[in-house]
Amino acid sequence: MRFNGFDLNMLVALDHLLTERSVSRAAEKLLRNQSTISGVLARLREHFNDDLLVQVGREMVPTARGLELAAAARDLLLQIDARIMTAPDFDPASSERTIRIFASDYLMIAGLANAMRLINRAAPGVRFEVLQPSQLQGRQNAPDLLLENGEIDLLAMPQAYVSHLHPHSPLFAETFCCLICRDNPLIDTHITLDEFLKMRHVTVSFGPNSAPSYEEWFTREFGAKSRRIDIVAGSFSTMPFLIAGTTRIALAHRRLAEAYTRIMPLRIIEAPVQIPPLTEVIQWHHYGATDRALIWVRDQIVSYFESGR
Repeated sequence: MRFNGFDLNMLVALDHLLTERSVSRAAEKLLRNQSTISGVLARLREHFNDDLLVQVGREMVPTARGLELAAAARDLLLQIDARIMTAPDFDPASSERTIRIFASDYLMIAGLANAMRLINRAAPGVRFEVLQPSQLQGRQNAPDLLLENGEIDLLAMPQAYVSHLHPHSPLFAETFCCLICRDNPLIDTHITLDEFLKMRHVTVSFGPNSAPSYEEWFTREFGAKSRRIDIVAGSFSTMPFLIAGTTRIALAHRRLAEAYTRIMPLRIIEAPVQIPPLTEVIQWHHYGATDRALIWVRDQIVSYFESGR
């Protein structure tokens, strides 16, 4: 099938080649053998009169024309998926749609997991795939690029980090506190800033130069060496287990802290400094603005948090 002399069957191959930057990986994604995709790449190079991908050491790197086409091809395929392939009607009771969502383990604990459970009561066939920050280590794709490239349908994270290119809706405002072991002998019911800084701390990081917003704020205000960092956890859900049975302390989202004090020997004390609250939001690609399945799912999520359950 051709359009102005271009074989439209090669459009998907072009997208995979420029995304994967590897003939073998593109062939694997397309369920084709490597020689077939090598042939497609040769035809694409001839059509566009450009190498598109060139070998640099052990990697294939897009040319300037390749980068230009990568963005155009991905955008066109996203439009086709959103405006042509997506079913115009949506019935929660019978849908078998898969919704791909990016969210931290904190957001899952803070209520997103419960919202998804309630969604599945009304839509038992709807399936969720959850991608978390720890899974991005070693990848070039930031969360907003995952949304831009159509790799996820919904993005749930602090408002300060979402893309300005796509619409979003607020979920809830979060405050912060300190989390300690219930029988920590070093702390009564209050803690001063000086006492706080002298304690052994647990923090959370998702990789090099990547920390939660409240940790970034504390470092800007008080310096990277103001506290003794005992352990750097790789996830929010790991952090409470590194506090139980110790004299360590951690700054924590209040919703997460409240959830863990109900099931672990931990307690909350107020932080000795006023940490700015943050607003968690849910975001979707603007091409998905008319996708009735996504509209219904995100409305259910927003309604769950608005209800205060």
